[in-house]
Amino acid sequence: MLGASIAYHLARRGARVTVLEKERPAAGTTSKSFAWINATFSKEPRAYFNLNMQGIAHWHRLEEELAGDLQVDWSGAVEWHAPGEAAETLRRLARRHQEWGHASTASEGTAATEELAGQLPEVTPGDVQIAAYSSQEGAVDAVRAVEVLLRHARRYGANVIYPSQVSALQLENGQVRHVVTQNGQLDCDALVVACGVGTPAVAAMAGVNVPLKEAPGVLIHTTPLPPLTKPVTLAPRAHFRQYADGRIVAGVDFGGTEVPDATFDYGTELMARAAEYLPALPAGSLATVSRGQRVMPLDEYPIVGFAAACPNLYVAAMHSGITLAALMGHSATMEILEGVRLDYLEPYRLERFS
Repeated sequence: MLGASIAYHLARRGARVTVLEKERPAAGTTSKSFAWINATFSKEPRAYFNLNMQGIAHWHRLEEELAGDLQVDWSGAVEWHAPGEAAETLRRLARRHQEWGHASTASEGTAATEELAGQLPEVTPGDVQIAAYSSQEGAVDAVRAVEVLLRHARRYGANVIYPSQVSALQLENGQVRHVVTQNGQLDCDALVVACGVGTPAVAAMAGVNVPLKEAPGVLIHTTPLPPLTKPVTLAPRAHFRQYADGRIVAGVDFGGTEVPDATFDYGTELMARAAEYLPALPAGSLATVSRGQRVMPLDEYPIVGFAAACPNLYVAAMHSGITLAALMGHSATMEILEGVRLDYLEPYRLERFS
């Protein structure tokens, strides 16, 4: 997603862009993403919250720019908890985000149950102490969005080549001048490395260290179903959302803890957890189970910008890559073509790990 967005924005500005995909577009982390566009309650400190709010704004800008071709679903997100520590945490975080300007509402007790019944009529929430609705949140079909971005990038002259694995980078005077691939060698003025969990390996070819850590996640995907839920739904024991074509994607959480392999048995277990809240979810609708690696920097915040060790190599690696994709396409293009250093990206430079 990040690579496609940066390619589109650069090509639209008139840069000569070549996109190299190891397998095919969106074959890696993007295809295994929950694809939630958000600035919700885990986004802290304030500067990082602001960055994600910019990310949401740039999705709206990009959606308008592409005349609705992206088909973003802006139905918001709903989260709730039973009485206990999780409810207290949600209360505190929701209040803080409201103070920061996040468009969210929170209700408790009977009012919370009634709110959920109105927002999620097909959902059985169980015991509810507090519920929060974030109206600014959205979701997107990430694979389709990559296809749309690359199609428009091609319209502006970008060349998209796949399968095309990078095998070496040739440097002159400390900068990348040639990219060697299975399809031959390409010359370059600048190289953007935005290839998900493959970013460290490619950057290392230029002597640049991009520190990522293990952050696996498993999602289940159903066959197309009738409309069952509209907002992104964050239930206590399962998270799920429904695509426009009726498919439902569900998981457990978005943290970096170790998870089991993506077996069909584990997928069946996740389906059962989702069905606790969505009783109309047919057990036989499970289609695929995917296990992906989140693009998680060592300190869990984005890595973006030119590398000091190789001044024409631009790195873009981050969790929340879906939320930040439109913003990073704009930002990388400004930094690459205008030669500026955007101040809101300063906390996220690679040099902080030096």
